[in-house]
Amino acid sequence: MAKQAPANTAWDVKLSDEKRRTFTQWLCDEILNAEAARTVPLEDVRYWWQLYEQARTRDQGLAPWQDAADLTSYFGTEKVDALKARIMRTLMVDPVYTVEGWGASASKAPFVEDFHQWTIETEGLQGFLSRIMLQALVEPRSVLEAYEDTTERPVRKEINAKLAMTPDGRFQLDEALEPMLEQDAEGNYVEVQDDEGGTIATAATVIDSTERVRRGPNYRVLDYEHFLVLPGNAREKTDIWGYAKKFTKRWDTLQEGVKGGLYDKKAVEELTDSPDVASQLSPSGQNVPVATQSGSPLGESSQNDKAQKELWEVQLLVDLNGKGLRWYVATVHVGQRKLLRLKHDSVGRGRYVIFTPYPRTDRCHEGYSFVGHKLVTVIEDHTAFRNAGADRDMLNLSAPIKRLSGALWDPDDQPFGPKAVIDVRDMNEVQAMQIPPQPESAWRREQEIVQAAERVAGINDVAAGMTPQTSRTLGETNLVAEQSFVRMDDVIKALLEPMEELGQVRQAIWIATLKEKGEAGMPAPQNLMDGRGGDVTQGTPTITADMLEGTFRFKPRGSSETADKARMRGDYIQFMQGLALLMKVWPALQQIIGGNMQAAKSAMENFLRLFNIPDKQAWIGNEVQWQVPPPAPGMPPGMPGAPPPGGLPPGVPPEIAAMLGGGAPPGGMQ
Repeated sequence: MAKQAPANTAWDVKLSDEKRRTFTQWLCDEILNAEAARTVPLEDVRYWWQLYEQARTRDQGLAPWQDAADLTSYFGTEKVDALKARIMRTLMVDPVYTVEGWGASASKAPFVEDFHQWTIETEGLQGFLSRIMLQALVEPRSVLEAYEDTTERPVRKEINAKLAMTPDGRFQLDEALEPMLEQDAEGNYVEVQDDEGGTIATAATVIDSTERVRRGPNYRVLDYEHFLVLPGNAREKTDIWGYAKKFTKRWDTLQEGVKGGLYDKKAVEELTDSPDVASQLSPSGQNVPVATQSGSPLGESSQNDKAQKELWEVQLLVDLNGKGLRWYVATVHVGQRKLLRLKHDSVGRGRYVIFTPYPRTDRCHEGYSFVGHKLVTVIEDHTAFRNAGADRDMLNLSAPIKRLSGALWDPDDQPFGPKAVIDVRDMNEVQAMQIPPQPESAWRREQEIVQAAERVAGINDVAAGMTPQTSRTLGETNLVAEQSFVRMDDVIKALLEPMEELGQVRQAIWIATLKEKGEAGMPAPQNLMDGRGGDVTQGTPTITADMLEGTFRFKPRGSSETADKARMRGDYIQFMQGLALLMKVWPALQQIIGGNMQAAKSAMENFLRLFNIPDKQAWIGNEVQWQVPPPAPGMPPGMPGAPPPGGLPPGVPPEIAAMLGGGAPPGGMQ
């Protein structure tokens, strides 16, 4: 069995016991101060989720009678879902980012763009962004944590281990006279992977090896309750020096982290093994019981191995050694004031991306809730009138019965219903109560509330994908819909800056990941290597950190184009028509465009994307097919002029033949 590598210490900064206690007290106080500095109580946030979920709002003794209507307004769900769909359609395009490079990095930009589009799809980033956008519209903010996944798990596998030899060339034997296996400096068995000549003595051995299950970026969606910015009253980003994330960890996972050097052994042993969390709350405040947390799974110890401990992980920018500000990562238990670890941050930058569709002016890390700050009054108003109208209609459908005091009829003996016979001494003893119908003013009031919701949200029926409630001409409908899209696009623009920041964080994590892999790199699909970045990869089947390093800007693709596919097709066709007119006016433009094979490939890729052609690779082919042909004699390098093999087919127009460098086809036009 292979031995574990030497454990990493939980402390990158050597502090005395007194300074460590002082640092722990200061950090815990800052976390508590940031919790108190929240602009919105957590109870209000849970109420906003109830409005989005259309939960019951009259179940606390607020109903006028038993089984009365409890209809929460649908405005929160309708407007949030419509805006979220617009955001996701704008952001999640192919590719998500347009990568721009400066200086020497410009040649790498196409490959970096293709690489990140490939990894975004393999990481499942779209699912995380969908949750992020929904949360950002309901809560004051939403936070996406991008981190490097270095999860390690013991894996049993069979290897060809090298046998240990004595200096005179004989096998070393153990106490049982069995051949010994050679070990390296870290105590791991030396694996022989390629021994074609069979000159190395090996033995098939089964070992338990600790391997990383996945590498590269991974993500977590953090809600308003479990994330803090330090200090809590920061007005600008330059004022922020830390980010704090609340999370739970099982007791047995903490013990495993001690063995791997992630947490300090003494600090974990001083924690109690009793659970900190007995139940959890859903976003709307519903009580969700947690799994059982008592005892060991095999009953071998009295420790609560499944007990969940509530911890804070803080990423902070401070100076702890007098050498200047730098990023650290600390894990602390605020309740018991215990510091479990303090290490240097491997990425060296903030990895928490904050999304605020409606930013505040007094907080750079919080915004206004679409549901709680903008729609809450119209939602409550609409809820009241929906319930009032439903209650009045129900009274009309099943009106109460008036019975004269001392009347002969007893509803328990003679239940009221179809074909029922009721005994009375006088026809006036039992009468149906007359309920006036709902007044017209109530209906008009409800329509006014619907129009108010459109004004506040900026999302009309057409933008929400519904049939308009009012009759308008086609021109009016298009004009209103376009202006509604303008207001929705303003929200999207506020989300583009966090998307750019996310691109930079992903780039830093991938570079750190590939640097650790060294020259071995990471395998990639062939279509990525044959893409526009072929000059960077040079046909190598692996990706290394050198291919990604440089100065780049990650511009969200959806920020520079409309999300309407039909309109994008129209713009593309108009561009091609305008380009043809330009080439007729300036013939020299034909030579520039005709020799740019990468521009031709980009034009084909955009054509296939806009017209939803599924099998793109069959049309694009590989990089060799898009290489610039050698120049004709007397022509400068990179210019067309060399006819393709076999010449051009008949029927090619002369201007197209000139662009392709083949001259006029035989016989002229066919």
